[in-house]
Amino acid sequence: MVDPDIARLRAEARARALARPRVPFDGVVADERVGDLTARRYTPATARRPDAAVVFLHGGYGILGDLELQDGYCRRIAGILGVSVLSVDYRLAPEARLADSAADAVAAADALRREGKGHVVLWGDSAGSAVALAAARSTDADGLVLTNPNVDLSLARYDDAAPGGPGRELSEWAFVHWTGVDRIEGAPDLAADAAGLPPVFVAVGSEDSLLPDAQHLEARCEAAGVPALLRVVPGASHGFMGGPDTETIDAVIREAGQRMVYADA
Repeated sequence: MVDPDIARLRAEARARALARPRVPFDGVVADERVGDLTARRYTPATARRPDAAVVFLHGGYGILGDLELQDGYCRRIAGILGVSVLSVDYRLAPEARLADSAADAVAAADALRREGKGHVVLWGDSAGSAVALAAARSTDADGLVLTNPNVDLSLARYDDAAPGGPGRELSEWAFVHWTGVDRIEGAPDLAADAAGLPPVFVAVGSEDSLLPDAQHLEARCEAAGVPALLRVVPGASHGFMGGPDTETIDAVIREAGQRMVYADA
């Protein structure tokens, strides 16, 4: 494909995000610096588990997105679960590589550990799930929550027949540049070796082209002895966690929280 206009894509994504009404949230939302990173912290008025925190990693093909992109999603996580959420403005391609994005997630998790958070969950959506998978072992994460996840970045399992997936063409361009390979076939499968991953909760829409990715991750976790649960949401497409079906969104967040945030509380 012709190189996309990255600046335009980023500006349009930000404008769409800013145009959405803010999700009501009983607590404090504040931007801060975590080392060289910009992050946004969501602190609920009532913390159900003060020793726990979520590192949130937004979607956007690994090439776009910022702290505004999934602000509503983060507000829902923090408000529903009563747990602090730190959303990370991680580095993007083509200026940076996936390893840089993962290092930013690690830095955020490390900062939370230094604050005394004893239970840290990485929570990624779409391409943010790839960041979470790439960072999970280095953070010694206590759990992974992945929604609509990109897992095999070679797109070998991408279902072109599914009606509700992310764009294949833009995904291919993005993942080649994000992973630094010459051809998409050389991009990594982040579930190829699931050994050593923490427990995993995955939610994906039944109409998402990435459903096979999620199924593949679950199978690789099972083979490696890693606890994993896949929740397939009937009729849902890619990005449903930012859609209008708040009942489904909230149910996914509650189940993920029960299994990944409160399971050992």
